[in-house]
Amino acid sequence: MLGTMRRLWQTVRPIRFRLYLGLLSAMTASIVALMIPQVLEFIVNRLGSDATAATLWTGGAIVLALGLVEASLIWLRRTFAVAPSTTVEKQIRVHFYEKVQNLPVSFHDGWGSGQLLSRMMSDINQIRRWIAFGMIMAVTNVVTITVGMALLIRSSAILALIFFLAAVPVTIIAYRFNRSYSVLSRLSQDQNGDLATTIEQSVQGIRVLKAFGRGPSALEGFTAQAEELRRTEVRKATAIARFDMFMFMLPELALGVALLVGLHLTASGEISTGQLASYFATATLVVGPVRMLGMLLGQAVNATTALDRHYEVMDTANTITSPAPRSTSTAPPPRARCASRASTSATRTPPTTCPT
Repeated sequence: MLGTMRRLWQTVRPIRFRLYLGLLSAMTASIVALMIPQVLEFIVNRLGSDATAATLWTGGAIVLALGLVEASLIWLRRTFAVAPSTTVEKQIRVHFYEKVQNLPVSFHDGWGSGQLLSRMMSDINQIRRWIAFGMIMAVTNVVTITVGMALLIRSSAILALIFFLAAVPVTIIAYRFNRSYSVLSRLSQDQNGDLATTIEQSVQGIRVLKAFGRGPSALEGFTAQAEELRRTEVRKATAIARFDMFMFMLPELALGVALLVGLHLTASGEISTGQLASYFATATLVVGPVRMLGMLLGQAVNATTALDRHYEVMDTANTITSPAPRSTSTAPPPRARCASRASTSATRTPPTTCPT
């Protein structure tokens, strides 16, 4: 996967600056969102002492301002990333079409047209979605989780440890999911290509099918292919559902345990009420990126599979080449040949007129 992603990074070289700006906007937005629980801690701690209306209004204004900044940064992230990614998508698609046009007929004899069509359309769409959203959000979520864990430790090291322990099985499950889902993703995309090939061949040869009464037989074969694809998609959906179940269950379980422990720590005076409120507000913001890791991991697998299928065609060598023409004649220039003929024929015929 890493090698394929490095190759994609070379492809997006013309828009890297825009992607960096989009990434910066997304990371800044996530950090701004994590600042809101810290304001909440300040307000809650003041409620039990000398809270005034001015304090509450100030805290509310700060939270509102942070929310507006976050929303603006999210808008900037989309602005910076979406338009350039569509440009790269167009370039990839044009280069793919050019490559297919230049490959010899023997290549097309061994490839179904539907396979090429699925690579041209759906696979390149997967690549564009990963460039515009997945690649940026994957890095942003890692930063959000890292900064969020630091803030959780600041609120309470014991409660942060509980949350961290829940991340260990999540990592193991994510690794196993990546290995199994990558196989299913490749199988599904290949079966989609085969199904598209069957449809195109049936449409182009519809007169032959009708003339020889082969419609029912073609329908039977198509139904079998469609059922095989359906089973693969069900297996993919089952794998994602199982993974999402753990991604939702483990963080919620950690929060439940942290609530019980946090109430005990608050009652014993080891942490303040504001720290407990800040912890749970921060944990809620961190849980979102943790849950999104499942979706992003699945998108990364789909994008890697699409890139592998794309590069299968792009890396195909053209066995038929047209060498540049080269001259094998050693004859002198026309003016020299004309002068030579004039000198040898001067004694027999009138001089030959040569061009100037």
